[in-house]
Amino acid sequence: MSDRHDANRRHWDEVTALHRDSAFYDVEGFLAGRCTVGPIERDALSPLLRKTLLHLQCHFGLDTLSLLRLGASRVTGVDISPAAIHEAESLADKLKLSAWADFVEADVLKVDLGSRFDRIFTSHGAINWLSDLDAWGRVIARHLAPDGLFYMMEAHPLGLALDIDDAGRLFQRFDYFHKDEPVALDGVPDYAVPDYVPKEAGLGWTWTIADIMAALEAAGLQVFEFREYPFAAWEALPGMTPDKGRYYWRRAAEAGPDTPLLFSLKARHAA
Repeated sequence: MSDRHDANRRHWDEVTALHRDSAFYDVEGFLAGRCTVGPIERDALSPLLRKTLLHLQCHFGLDTLSLLRLGASRVTGVDISPAAIHEAESLADKLKLSAWADFVEADVLKVDLGSRFDRIFTSHGAINWLSDLDAWGRVIARHLAPDGLFYMMEAHPLGLALDIDDAGRLFQRFDYFHKDEPVALDGVPDYAVPDYVPKEAGLGWTWTIADIMAALEAAGLQVFEFREYPFAAWEALPGMTPDKGRYYWRRAAEAGPDTPLLFSLKARHAA
């Protein structure tokens, strides 16, 4: 495991139980049948029937198991946090899905499962925890079936650089372009439970859209679809509210001009 990621493992170990019990994740609703994967992601990953799927940085498995319930033949979730993997396995047991779901505790930059998958998926606040996107790209390429699809839906780097001032106006608070040294996330409230500030802050890295595409292309993958969205996957800016698909929007009339808050892309092995 990368020493640079050890702080992040401790962070996710700390917040896993907090997230499990939060209204944001609504585990009881999930156990009762709620799908946690948004309609845009579901459409992008289809068809799932009889497809194997690898979910990178799966946290405690809600999306992974939702994709299994949507028709995947087998799912594998990978996460750096042993606490998250334990919770994911517990949920799979409760739902009697363990025979078709594997959860692996590993640093996503080093994992080698010895298998290839029809679909590889990552989403929502994942890659900013990674110190090396080239290694990330190689992991995807190594595990993607020859005719497989990699799909990600992620927080837009521009959106991550923005904040709202006291007058409700957007301004750029953080650098956009990648810096070699990580940012210590001290004092940053938890996205799922905003009144909680984790004791184990973790480290974050800034990656641009160009960085992400370059890492995939360097690994021999070809990006063939790219989209941007004016909504987020959590309350990324103050005052955002969710719609029925659980995408968060800036609805107030005084919110000002919109900005990209999520992006998605698809990639496959280059011909």
